[in-house]
Amino acid sequence: MNRPAKQRGSTLIDICVACLMGSVTMALALPSYQNHLERTQRNDAVSALQRVQQAQAQHLVRHGSFALRLEQLGGAGMGVSERGMYRITMFSEAPHSFEARAMALPDRDQAKDPGCSQLTLRVTNGAVAYEPSARCWNP
Repeated sequence: MNRPAKQRGSTLIDICVACLMGSVTMALALPSYQNHLERTQRNDAVSALQRVQQAQAQHLVRHGSFALRLEQLGGAGMGVSERGMYRITMFSEAPHSFEARAMALPDRDQAKDPGCSQLTLRVTNGAVAYEPSARCWNP
């Protein structure tokens, strides 16, 4: 009696089903992963603006007023964020107020961050405002 040989390995159908399952999993996971990347990379802007705020507080203690230009803040006054994803600008119209902005550089992925490509920190007579929303500031 001849018995048929036992087959080993995977059939083409098995491989196709595995590829299909992997593709569906990736399609479901990719938007969540991209959202996670945007949030963590947004932290680059938040930390840069916090450094400006701390440097301004030190400048206020030493000189009695906020710095008028970013360059007056020394190391915290760099024009680009630490990871190089945002351009940092600052201006002041009065000795006790200033506004600092982090704008995503156009050639970086953060420029596509919906609603959070520009973060603004505004300090007016001790009152701090974070724009555009708390969602952008709490990665």
